[in-house]
Amino acid sequence: HGRSAPRRGVAGPRGTLVCINLVGGVDGLSVLVPFADRAYAGRRPGLAIGGPGERYGAIDLGRGLGLHPALAPLHRAVGRSDRLAVIAGVGVPNRQGGDRNHVPSREFLHRGGRNQFEGWATRLLRFEGMGAEEVWSFGDGPHPMFEGLADRRVERVRPVHARSQAACAGVAPAGRCREDRGLVDSTGGDGGPVRWSRAEWRSPADRLARGYPEGTLGRSLAAVVDMRRNGTGPRLVAIDHPGYDTHVDQGDGRSGVLTHKLDRLARALAAFWTEIDQIRGGAGGVDATGDDDPVTVAVVSEFGRALEENGSGGTEHGRGGVALALGDRVVGGVHGDLPSLVDDEVWEVGIDVRRVLADAVTCHGFHPWRGAVFPGLPLPNRSLGLLLSP
Repeated sequence: HGRSAPRRGVAGPRGTLVCINLVGGVDGLSVLVPFADRAYAGRRPGLAIGGPGERYGAIDLGRGLGLHPALAPLHRAVGRSDRLAVIAGVGVPNRQGGDRNHVPSREFLHRGGRNQFEGWATRLLRFEGMGAEEVWSFGDGPHPMFEGLADRRVERVRPVHARSQAACAGVAPAGRCREDRGLVDSTGGDGGPVRWSRAEWRSPADRLARGYPEGTLGRSLAAVVDMRRNGTGPRLVAIDHPGYDTHVDQGDGRSGVLTHKLDRLARALAAFWTEIDQIRGGAGGVDATGDDDPVTVAVVSEFGRALEENGSGGTEHGRGGVALALGDRVVGGVHGDLPSLVDDEVWEVGIDVRRVLADAVTCHGFHPWRGAVFPGLPLPNRSLGLLLSP
């Protein structure tokens, strides 16, 4: 996976970073459950998740905190090996004008700051002397975090049925690929369009054999595995996972919209990491630690949810929330602070969401503190402690 030569006199970026955006604003107090806080059930009488040992109770992380029970597959896959970080208090800083609204908050997240006209990943790649051949986007078009990376508009290619996406992806960046259902464009190269696809499973048997859940998230992650297996793995990948705007029927640990979404997320990531380990030959295989070719997944959202439930079995828009990171270089455990459920009206942002992204790319050998990648965000010449430096 070493297509990029070292640039600017330093070691070149390596490995693969997958950025998953939970679209709509994920509820942090359900992802990271303060089950030992007596005020928790009082603020959320219908949505509170029970503690470890209770039926549909949280997964114990220590210090009176737990993971949503639907995230159990993810915890089994990476949490027990200390490769899962749960980052609390993450969001768009109040002064940056997100104001709990989807559009400005998403623009801030994808563009890496206010009043920016291109994606943060575009500035990052430009500084490193890298181009569109290093990235892949899953969805209905190139992801906004890559906005401005290509000099011309991507032409939509009508997908047809044929071989696996892995075989199709293997031709990039030589030209267009019309051989797989859902793969739309695989052209790369400097100034070329960002490669993107609307990934679909060839058959239920294919999906079940690999252990992924239904849906495009699992298929997208499986396609990333295929590309890495074939030696065409990109440096940066963007995937949107919609459906987290849970104003109604959010649910508790047993059922509800959020439980369904987190279950899909957890099973997709668990299957993805299982396949990544299989490529490396398991725990005792060559490069099992990912030292030379790390893989990281950063899971972020445009904002969190309100501390109190509403009258429709859901939650309204909030400020601070929870991000997740998993991978070879991740420092596992809980980072950041939760709000006071006795005194606080809102969960204020303690960690700028850009710091999570900056730390993630730093551990892959990028240099986000240079080149104005995240304008207005002071970045030290080292990791912020959420993930390890290279």
